[in-house]
Order: sequence, then C-alpha cells, then structure tokens
Amino acid sequence: MNEYVYVIDPPLSSGLEENDVGHYVEEGDSASSIFFLRVNQKILVPNKSIIDFDISATGDEFEFKVCDRCYKHLATSKNFSGNRIKKHGIVTKRPSCKLCRKEKDGKNISTSDRDYWDQKKPKDYTLFNCPICTKTTIAKISKIVLDHCHKTGKVRGYLCESCNTGIGRFDDDPKLVARAKDWLENTSE
Repeated sequence: MNEYVYVIDPPLSSGLEENDVGHYVEEGDSASSIFFLRVNQKILVPNKSIIDFDISATGDEFEFKVCDRCYKHLATSKNFSGNRIKKHGIVTKRPSCKLCRKEKDGKNISTSDRDYWDQKKPKDYTLFNCPICTKTTIAKISKIVLDHCHKTGKVRGYLCESCNTGIGRFDDDPKLVARAKDWLENTSE
C-alpha cells in the first residue's frame, strides 16, 4: 500500500476538495483516518472516496505532480507552468500550480508607480546599500530589485535580489519572518 492518497469524492462538510492530498494515519476496512495537508488536519474518510498513489512517481517527469502550496494531485502538463530549462533541454515546472502561483504573485506594481520608482533606481555601477542586509554592493554588478507588497501592489523600495527573494520565500508574512527569527535565536549555539 502507498502512504499517500488524494480525494476523488470529498465528503460533505469535511472541508476537503477534489484532489486534496493526504497521508494515511490509520487504514480501516471501510474508512481510513487521513492527515490532509491543505487543511492541516486528520479526517476520517470512506475508502471509496480516496485513491492511494506513489508520491515518488509524481513530479515534472510524470503525468501528475503535487502542488507545494495547495497540496493537490494535479495533471503536470495542464496545471504547472514551465520555470526554466535545465541541462539537455529539460524543462522544469514551477513547484506551485498555476492557481497558487497566481495567488502568490498577487498584484503587480502600477505603471505610474513603476515609472516613479524607475527614476529613483540606483544608477548602474553606483554603490547601493540594502536596507535589510545592509550589504553595500554595486548596482548592475549585483542585481537590485524593486520590492512591493503582493497583496496591495504598494512599492516598498529597492532591495538586493537576495533579500527580496527571502521575503518572497516567506510570502511577505511578518509572522513567518518572526518565527524564522525565533528559530535562529533559539537554535544557535
């Protein structure tokens, strides 16, 4: 038996949606206790409502892939956009499905804000001091990017690419950043 399942017929009032992925907690004859990742809870579901699958047979090179945000078992070619081309012309897909990626990308910077901030962008080959990491770099030698809130589209200012990526990895969520800070402070020497 495989350890992972996805829902084909979500039980009413369970909070589950079609294709939600879960992990067996306890298998029963007619129903099983499954921990579902998207809803972050254990739910008893009829065995006829789920299909087990081999998680190691999912991903870019397979017909199906599991989204790393909504944890749904989805058709790879239809639901995941290309991300980059690796060696030998192999295209990797984004780890998040198109719907989750759209939500994560959020609102873009308005054209008027972009025009305004483009005038303030550090000139190529001038010194730039990142307000987060405080590292001084050389614009164009190091990539300087315009950071914005993905919920509102409001520009926050220029950052080094590393800090901007870091904020994005934490979904612009101050609570996640605070937990990361606590983790570092409480697990260091």
